[in-house]
Amino acid sequence: MVTLTGVLVSIMVPVCMIQEKWAAAGGWLFFAGFFDVLDGSLARNGALTGRFGAFFDSSLDRISEAIVFAGFLMYYYNRQDLGNLLLAFVVCILSVMISYVRARAEGLGINCEVGLLPRPGRVILLIIGFVMVQLNAVQPNMVLYVVGVLSFITVLQRIYRVWDVTKIP
Repeated sequence: MVTLTGVLVSIMVPVCMIQEKWAAAGGWLFFAGFFDVLDGSLARNGALTGRFGAFFDSSLDRISEAIVFAGFLMYYYNRQDLGNLLLAFVVCILSVMISYVRARAEGLGINCEVGLLPRPGRVILLIIGFVMVQLNAVQPNMVLYVVGVLSFITVLQRIYRVWDVTKIP
């Protein structure tokens, strides 16, 4: 229930983004992140960890992440800004790829918790970015560029990790 609550809270992020209430979007993302941290802690402390729970949590994390990027997509769609709409789409794919590459590696029995920008880093960077947009320090697309470049590097780092572990000497 805690995990599901976090996903439901994340729905407020794109609502605020469309209204250009960037600090509020950051606040909702912070609040959703709190539930993400809380669910793992509760599961571990209550001895409720299990394979399905880990799978379910990870799956809902992807949904939460997609909901946030949907906010960027809707924001740029409303402005008919095709270039930044495409940027938001690419960054969303890169963000999901970070998790996919790790999951696929772990399916091969390879620990792949490497890279510059795992999910907690992406969430923190987005929260900071939203506040900076609210303060007119940056434009929303700059937040996407930063998250996108660091996500791309992280995907490459994880792919390299798998290659390095599996290469034939």
